[in-house]
Amino acid sequence: MRFLNSVFTMVLCGLSVSAFAGQQYYEARSDAMGGASVASSNREGAAFINPALLAVHAPKYSGGVVMLPALGGDAANVNNLSDQFDLLQLSYDGLESAINVADVAEIERYKTALIGDLQSLEDESAYASAGLGFSVVLPTKRMPMAIFYKTYIDAVSVAAIEQSDLDLLENIDPNNPPALTDLDSQGAVIAGAVSDLGVALSFPISIVNMPIAVGISPKLQRIDTYNYVISANDFDAGDFDDEKYRNKETAFNLDVGVAMQPIEGMLIGLSGRNLINHKVDTVESLGRQFTYRVEALYTAGVSYEWNRFSVTTDIDLNKNKRFDEIDSTQYWRLGGEIQATDWLALRLGYRHDLEDSTADIYSIGTGFTIGRSFNFDLTGMMGSDDAVGGVIQTSYHF
Repeated sequence: MRFLNSVFTMVLCGLSVSAFAGQQYYEARSDAMGGASVASSNREGAAFINPALLAVHAPKYSGGVVMLPALGGDAANVNNLSDQFDLLQLSYDGLESAINVADVAEIERYKTALIGDLQSLEDESAYASAGLGFSVVLPTKRMPMAIFYKTYIDAVSVAAIEQSDLDLLENIDPNNPPALTDLDSQGAVIAGAVSDLGVALSFPISIVNMPIAVGISPKLQRIDTYNYVISANDFDAGDFDDEKYRNKETAFNLDVGVAMQPIEGMLIGLSGRNLINHKVDTVESLGRQFTYRVEALYTAGVSYEWNRFSVTTDIDLNKNKRFDEIDSTQYWRLGGEIQATDWLALRLGYRHDLEDSTADIYSIGTGFTIGRSFNFDLTGMMGSDDAVGGVIQTSYHF
């Protein structure tokens, strides 16, 4: 039970310090502008955040667009934690071999090394996420629509170090050592993934001569959870997605959106994503089980565009929680874009968690138009705790 409480505490600590992905999807232009997109997303990304924007963009274009792929990822402290576990396992294997051959000097050396490795892992955690998406915007005017797919996973890896291991190692007599058994200390990876396949439908209307659009996105949704816990001397984070550590559920869900243009150049947007709440339990691992949540998130935003410059901001109207046991988040996002030339765009952004559960994120990106049909977008992100991330995306206009 002591270990279970330790894992639980470390997971909370790891996520509250390290987690930094907040979009639950990747789209290069939006991510470059701090994730602000509910009032400013382009056609390619509209189905991900606000389907109403499809109708806003439709009058400007005669053709469609295919975004394939949008590929992104971010991480904090992953390499450091992995290296520390590798050193621990080398020390453990060295101590085990030294005990088997009764090498007193080597037993003393590896015992000291293993104690140091365990101590270095105390209070350590790492975070990583990855995502893939595509969309096909059809060249329709009366009812603009898009087919889309996106998948997203985020995971936290933690070390739970037991004092009993340190005490046992301290008391090993090199001249009469006991047989070495698996450590009580553990490594753990807890993760959740959501995959959506759906169609976004948008309807342009007008109220008192003010252009308004509404959108709806019914979608099939798959939710996967992972709970990988194992002795620290056998820990390999790459094994977390083994079938025996995974639970999954398929469900239906729904996104909606509204966009309005009160004055020329200004756009106000409101979106509601995952309106049907779902909870999926992880498998039970060493007595510990978690619950992953997919719940409604409402976001409001505004954007303004003039000449070659645009600025946008949005804010989550409610808190969002991934795991029942983890702190909730609520983001404010700010970004801007300069269309430097006809073929080059530059973007900057910032994101802040109003709940202070995750790191502040700064982003920068660029977009290239090559010829008349090919767009290439790149985004880089950085934050505290050595958090880094990036998105690469291509789209084809026809």
